[in-house]
Amino acid sequence: MKKNNILTYILLVLTAVFWGGSFVLTKEIFLSAPSITPSIIVTLRLVVASIVFVPFLLIAKKWQKIERRDIKYFFLLAFLEPFTYFLCENNGIKLVPGGISSIIIATIPVFVPFGLYFAYHEKLYKINVIGVLLSLIGIVVMISGDGMTTDISMKGILLLFGAVVIAVLYTIVLMKVVKHYHPFTITVHLNLIGLVYFVPTLLIFDFQNFMDVTFTTRIFGMIACLGIVCSTLSYVFFNYGIVKVGASRASVFNNSIPVFTLIFAAMLGQESITITKVLGMAVAISGVVIAQIKPKGKE
Repeated sequence: MKKNNILTYILLVLTAVFWGGSFVLTKEIFLSAPSITPSIIVTLRLVVASIVFVPFLLIAKKWQKIERRDIKYFFLLAFLEPFTYFLCENNGIKLVPGGISSIIIATIPVFVPFGLYFAYHEKLYKINVIGVLLSLIGIVVMISGDGMTTDISMKGILLLFGAVVIAVLYTIVLMKVVKHYHPFTITVHLNLIGLVYFVPTLLIFDFQNFMDVTFTTRIFGMIACLGIVCSTLSYVFFNYGIVKVGASRASVFNNSIPVFTLIFAAMLGQESITITKVLGMAVAISGVVIAQIKPKGKE
């Protein structure tokens, strides 16, 4: 195995760990500050990320100008993710346990082939459909097992699946620019443009909530971690992985996100690990893996 590939796989594993932990950190913030809202969390994490990484790119002389023809793609990407994606995801996490939230988000690679089929007419295989069905069955098992159904908000579930749809659209648009710009360039610019959407939203709808939040060192530390690690480094690593090994192989590593989420959630006492959860998770992740398999000779 080439050294470059080893580095790429290490970065992709770290991405899964970081994103797995992001669900737990976000849930912990909601539990620690009931008046805080998703738009407050995401706006602050984007502010922190921009404060850290914009000067870094300028000092390192790595700032890359966006071509005029691509500006529309960057504004569309930022509207999809971080703006609408994080609003759906964070509102969903607020209403649904972190482990189940991460399982639903982990189905994104399952639905990407369907998006590519409709957008670019890429071949769709029966195995993709089988993977989707298995993933959905696994999610149902996790939700309905151990008498959890009454404790889970269907609104939260729908919001999380909305985030999945948005992420698929994001991936479709991302393919138009990912090979023309450095991963850091894409991520930092999307964070900055994301603030154009988030700041007015916070000021109009959540300013009073913002004023009511008591920002302890612990809460600020968790938001800073989300901004630096999860909103920037993770996306840089993942975009780098797409460039080096392709979208399909890079997405496979995201299958392990729910595992890390459940482990972290159990460590913090947010969730308990049960046989039903493990079974449902295994079925769902199997579906995600199967959905990314292409028949021999069809590559």
